[in-house]
Amino acid sequence: EQRFENTFGLGARGVSLPQRRFAQAALSEMLGGIGFFHGRSLLRSERREEPVPGAESMLFTAVPSRSCFPRGFLWDEGFHLLLLGRWDSALARDILAHWLDLLNTDGWIPREQILGDEARAR
Repeated sequence: EQRFENTFGLGARGVSLPQRRFAQAALSEMLGGIGFFHGRSLLRSERREEPVPGAESMLFTAVPSRSCFPRGFLWDEGFHLLLLGRWDSALARDILAHWLDLLNTDGWIPREQILGDEARAR
């Protein structure tokens, strides 16, 4: 609780105790949504009708819902990192580094990472 207050200063700004508890729960849910994924994405091919497996890769990321969306979304990660960066900057840098490792030779990072059988099953 003290670290939370030192980081976000909600009590000092007059935020009520129930609202601070809600904010703590939201941070907890965000931290609980961090996962490590490993596998191959399926990629569209100009030469084949069916998707082809991409290179083996891994991703450490926060996800919107581990049960419904067990995969990384680049657009969501930017918002996740705004919060995580305040709470634990080293953790946020590690997550960002994993996304940057997915940069392809064209300078593009695929916006959604569905790595492995578990993620594809959802």
